[in-house]
Amino acid sequence: MGKLPVMAVCILVMVALAAPALANGVSGKGGLVSKYAGWAYKGGCAVLQETEGHLSGCLKHTFGLFNPCLDLVKGCAGLALSPVEKAAGYVSKVAARPKAAAKKGTQEIPVPKKPSMPQ
Repeated sequence: MGKLPVMAVCILVMVALAAPALANGVSGKGGLVSKYAGWAYKGGCAVLQETEGHLSGCLKHTFGLFNPCLDLVKGCAGLALSPVEKAAGYVSKVAARPKAAAKKGTQEIPVPKKPSMPQ
């Protein structure tokens, strides 16, 4: 579509949306335009609430099916990865152990002391 038809459609939509609000201010509560604008507003609200209800219900059902599948995958992953977790736990336990200060059969090298000066 060209720019001119798009602009015309936008102007018509703006006028259609603004006309009930402007007519409601001019004609008061008892006017015909006010009555139809109120009817359109209430109908639009009802449609939006109904749509929101359907969308939230759809999301609840979708995630209601998704959560048990996720729990199943999580359980299977726990079983499949248990050897890896055990090996990692063993390695971390060995790394955390304090190292022996001296092995059997070896002696520590004595550190020389400073000579004291006679006074």
